[in-house]
Amino acid sequence: MNAFRQYFEDNPEIFAALVAALAIVGSYLAGVRGAKIQANGGLDQAAAAREAAQIAAEAQRVAALWTVRQTQVAAFIEGVREVQHVSGLFYEQDMTASDLNAQLREAQKLLGRRRAEIELIVSEDVVVAAHEVIESLNRLVALGRIAGPGEYFTLALNRQMFGDDPAESALARQAVDALDALRAAAETGDVAAASDQARMLRRAAQDVAATGASFASSAIVAAAAFTPGMAASVTEHRDDLDAKMAVLVDAARAMLRSGEDAVVTQDASLRRGLWQPAT
Repeated sequence: MNAFRQYFEDNPEIFAALVAALAIVGSYLAGVRGAKIQANGGLDQAAAAREAAQIAAEAQRVAALWTVRQTQVAAFIEGVREVQHVSGLFYEQDMTASDLNAQLREAQKLLGRRRAEIELIVSEDVVVAAHEVIESLNRLVALGRIAGPGEYFTLALNRQMFGDDPAESALARQAVDALDALRAAAETGDVAAASDQARMLRRAAQDVAATGASFASSAIVAAAAFTPGMAASVTEHRDDLDAKMAVLVDAARAMLRSGEDAVVTQDASLRRGLWQPAT
């Protein structure tokens, strides 16, 4: 060690060159380290930027999905109400004169398309609830095709029975009497008497129609009259649809609150047969 020190003391120019070289190497190493730190910092910033962009994109996607779900479920509910409204017109209008069947088919077609749209994006609970709504709605529509014309026909006859034309009033009274007799026969279960009264009702209806009266087919009215408890059935089916709609609304609200926690259904078995237009 002493010899090494003595060597540098005897050769100061070599010692100075060595010190300069060490300074240059140290400066270089410091620069390399600084560059590495700066590069790592840049990479960290880039990673943070990518993460922020991913978070923003995911938030945007979730918001868009929420909006689409809300809009299309609301459109489906609106479609259900439209079908129910049109089928309810069977109780108020002559279906043969106002072509309610065409209106009902169009409303059902639109509802079917809206059901297909929500099926692609909503949670399984909403799909199941929508299926129950459609089943209940179909039953109500099918019932309305019989009960509606029957009720409208009866009201039309009652109006004619108290009209100003004595001939029309007499014909309307015959039809009303036949209708009442048919209902009485149906309640007692007397099929033979009910069949006779149904024929009388059809004849009376034809006579009334000949005077220019507008009302639904007497065959449909006879079927309604021959079904005891028709009014109670209508009320029951309307209440059932309201209950099914409440379940659907609750399921939709839960889905919209849960956001990404709601899993979109992929079960094809749930989708088959969800919509079958009433015939």
